[in-house]
Formats: sequence, structure tokens, C-alpha cells
Amino acid sequence: MDDRHDAIARVLVRVLYLNLAVAGAKLLFGYATGAISILSDGFHSLTDGASNVMGLVGLRAARKPPDEDHPYGHRKYETLAAAGIFILLLFVVIEVVRAAFQRLTGGGTPDISIASFLVMLTTLAINLLVVRYETAQGRALRSELVLADAAHTRSDVLTSCAVLVSLAAGWAGYPILDPIGALVIAVFIAHTGIEIARDTSRILSDRAVMDENDIRGVVMGVPDVVGCHRIRTRGSRDHTFLDLHVWVGGDIALHEAHRISHVVKDRLMQKYPQIADAVIHIEPPPGKV
Repeated sequence: MDDRHDAIARVLVRVLYLNLAVAGAKLLFGYATGAISILSDGFHSLTDGASNVMGLVGLRAARKPPDEDHPYGHRKYETLAAAGIFILLLFVVIEVVRAAFQRLTGGGTPDISIASFLVMLTTLAINLLVVRYETAQGRALRSELVLADAAHTRSDVLTSCAVLVSLAAGWAGYPILDPIGALVIAVFIAHTGIEIARDTSRILSDRAVMDENDIRGVVMGVPDVVGCHRIRTRGSRDHTFLDLHVWVGGDIALHEAHRISHVVKDRLMQKYPQIADAVIHIEPPPGKV
């Protein structure tokens, strides 16, 4: 578990430096040229860096071992950090919409140059590399925090494309598309926030994580097991808690039933390494009590 946390932290730190560089470039050119779309995209990129910092803080809390107050561990702090990304996105949407409507009502023309296109194309290329890297690492590490951050950066790719379109329109003599492009960016950001909120709420509300039939298939492969029910899972995809009732013959001795429960648990945890703990309740089949 410590190795996993260290690996996730390394991913977040590497991405943090790239996000800060991208955000800095966009914000500088956004303020220098007056392009609301570039400036809005810069704020969006800045939240990428902020989410990396929040993720590192949450990860530090999540790696603490179980204690008396947290017998199931501190793993959900990582999920809370992912939920914090949603809060950041909400504030960004509000700021982008405000700036866009201010430009629509107040007027103004951005100063668009070749340098603006070069900045956006360069930062777009960096974001594409970040998305590919984070997605691969998130899946390999089974971390919803890294995957949520990758989704956040993926929305940055879409918004950068929208900015390029609005810049091209402004270059062609249609400056009104600059604030309209910013509103399109706000839609992309809001969509990403909704996806992150949906995924984290599933974990925090203890939604079932694994398919009952998959678990039942492993359990029924253990000799002397005649059935199982009340299969319940909760947690995240990479840190799951499982409990279930297993039926064994009523004539089986207590120590043998105890051994069978350990076999069931070992097979489940071997088949599904994401299971952090499994509680097996042994009981006779229905009608055999």
C-alpha cells in the first residue's frame, strides 16, 4: 500500500509541474491579448494544478493505517480529495461565465497573433501527453483520484480546441466568438465536474462495487460450500470491502467450517486483489438450522 501511495504521489507531482507551466502560459497570454477564451482556459488549467495539490494532501491522509477511530482505514480521504476537484470546477465555471457575459455586454476585441496560436497548440500537446500518462497510471494503480485528475485534464484538451476555434474566428474578423468560446469551455468544465461528482458519490454512498455473480462463482468453487447469499461490497474499485454469508453442511465440525471460511476468503482475495478485507459468515443452508 505504501508503494502504491508513493507511486500515485510521483504521478501527481510530475503532472503538477506540467499543469502549472501550461496554466502560466495561458494566463499570461490571456491577460496580454485580452482573449477571454485563453484566459478562461488558463483558469481551467490552474485548477488542474490545484487539484494535484489537493490530491497530494488527500493522499497523505489516505495512507494512514487503520486506527481506533477509523477501523476501515483512511482510504476515503482520497475520494474526498477527488470530490474537492468538483468544487474547484464549480468555481471555475462561475468565473468563466461571468467573464464571458461581461465581454458580451461590454464589448471589446482581443489582440490575436500567431504567438497566441503557438501557445495554445503547445499547451494542447502537453495536455494530450498528460492525459495519456495519467490515464495509464490511474488504471495501473487503480486510483480514482488519478483517473479523476486525468478526466479533468481531458476536459482541458477539449477546451483548448474550443479556444483555437474562437481564436481562428477572431482572426477572421468575428471577435464575438471569443466570449462564446468561453461559454463553450464552461459547458465542458461543468460536464467534467458532473462526472467526477457522480463517481465520488458512488463511493461515499457505499454503492456496490463488484458483481455478485462474479463473487458467487469463486465461492461456489470451494469444496463443501453449498451456497452463499447476502453478498455486499462497498468502497472503491481499488480498495473494496466485502462481506457475505456462506452455506456449509450442518454436520460439518466447527473447526472445519472455520477452515472453509478461510479458503473462501483467500480465494476471493487472490482472484480480486482490490479486496482490502472480506468478512465470511458461515451458516447452514436454509431449512437446515
